[in-house]
Amino acid sequence: MAVDTGGKLVEEGAEWFTTLIENAKKEISSPTELIALAIHGLMLDLDFIVREQNLEKSEIPSSWKTSAGIVFKYNYKNTEVQAQITIFNLGKFIQIHGFIPSASESFTVCLKQGDEFVNDNFELVNVKKLATIFKSQVGEKMQHKSRLVAGLERGLLQLPDDVIHLLFTFMDYKSVIRLSLTSSRLYELGMDKSIWRRLCKINKGIHIQLESLQDPYTVF
Repeated sequence: MAVDTGGKLVEEGAEWFTTLIENAKKEISSPTELIALAIHGLMLDLDFIVREQNLEKSEIPSSWKTSAGIVFKYNYKNTEVQAQITIFNLGKFIQIHGFIPSASESFTVCLKQGDEFVNDNFELVNVKKLATIFKSQVGEKMQHKSRLVAGLERGLLQLPDDVIHLLFTFMDYKSVIRLSLTSSRLYELGMDKSIWRRLCKINKGIHIQLESLQDPYTVF
């Protein structure tokens, strides 16, 4: 069993994930299955643990292929909060569906071009892009909801997205940037275009710089 001592994420080439893919080669028969294992690895990066007892990160969960699609079942860290990822094909699309039973809440993203992430040699490519899409649309939202249900979130992060968004609308641009850089969730919320449209109206200089750079966090 491989042990990754470098602390790398899947998109950074984690050793345990490379071993996982090697171990799964005989079981993988489609690009969707290869992408599904990448999604599984990204869930492990987000502190979800496979429900099977004593399973190493580099080992393949049993019964991951089902009649309903590819299914991975987790607990969040060492809590009792359960989570499930289901992945299946819809024509040329790959649907990734996350579900937190205790919150009755679902998160979904659809990959329009699965072949963008698997090359002709049946290898994963553009893993960083896949990680960004999945984590922002499904993975990090499942992580946040799981932490809320488990009572692990504190302070501002306990608030729902719409309330945090409202708070951002009362801040100046320096405060928006400072708060956004404290967590990945706040960063995503702070990048909302409606917030920066308001700031651009207040300060014309910001508008000019945003037009050229398209990213407020690289300007200031």
